[in-house]
Parts: sequence; structure tokens; C-alpha cells
Amino acid sequence: MLGKRLNSKHQASTVYQDNVVPLFPPQSLSGSLLYDDQILVPEPVGWVVQLADRFDELTSLRRGWDGYAGIPVSFSCAQFAANLLDRLFDAEVGAPQLVPGSDGTIQIEWHENNFDIEVDILAPYHVVAFRYDLLADQEIEIELDTDFTALAGWISELKVDRSEMNCSGV
Repeated sequence: MLGKRLNSKHQASTVYQDNVVPLFPPQSLSGSLLYDDQILVPEPVGWVVQLADRFDELTSLRRGWDGYAGIPVSFSCAQFAANLLDRLFDAEVGAPQLVPGSDGTIQIEWHENNFDIEVDILAPYHVVAFRYDLLADQEIEIELDTDFTALAGWISELKVDRSEMNCSGV
């Protein structure tokens, strides 16, 4: 799939504009090509496409949106979250919910198959992920920066139908 050619000298105010450059290093973008001060970025797929309007909404919140001193989700957090979701996409798992933090952060949440997964994007490459297994009554919290393998495993586990299981996993 051909992407859009984006000029890296422009600033963007929302996540999905024609001049957005991803936060992931160019060498980690599959199929991307560099042209002097431009980069060819693949079109977003899956969850990112489904959540595009929500990302734009969260980055456009007014100051005080929470009734206090809440600020809009920062562009860098939203962009990092979108890039992360693009790489974690699994067609067999439903799209997550996006929840703003009053400090400009963003939380990605799944609540499926007796699992609660919450991923706090505090800043690019500064992520705290939490998983609660309702059947086993077990909590796990991990800090992530560049290796999201454990999170990908958690998301993959959301595909397993656990509705008939009891606490022992049978």
C-alpha cells in the first residue's frame, strides 16, 4: 500500500493531517522511504483508522475539559499511541477505547474475555501497562519503552474465548 509523502518541516495540531511524521525511527517503519527532508509513511490500518476521529477529538479538547485544569491530550502522546496501535493491530481483537488523562496523557483500554488491559502513554517511549485477569484475580503492571512484546502477547490473549472458563482455567 502506498503511503502519503509528508514534509517533516511542518507542525500538526491533530493526529491525522497530511503533514504528520511518525515518532518511531524511520528504520522501524516497514515499507517507508526517505527523501531528503521527507518520509513516505504507510497509511494507518485497523484500529488506527477506526479511532482517527477519537484521536482528533482528544487532541482538540479545550483547557479545563475535565471541570478542573485538564489539558488536551498532547500531540506527541496521541501520535505515539497511534503508531503503537498500528503495530499491535490484530484483526481478531476489537478496537480499544481511548481515554484522555487530565495531564495531557492518553490511556488505551481493552475490556474483553475477562481481561482488563490499560496502557498509559505518559510520553513517547514511556509507557505503563496494566493487566487484570478477572478469572484468576491476578494483576500485572509493567513499564515499557521500546520492547512491546509482552503487550502484544496480552492483546493476543484477548482472542481466546474465556466465557466458559472458571478460576482454575478449565
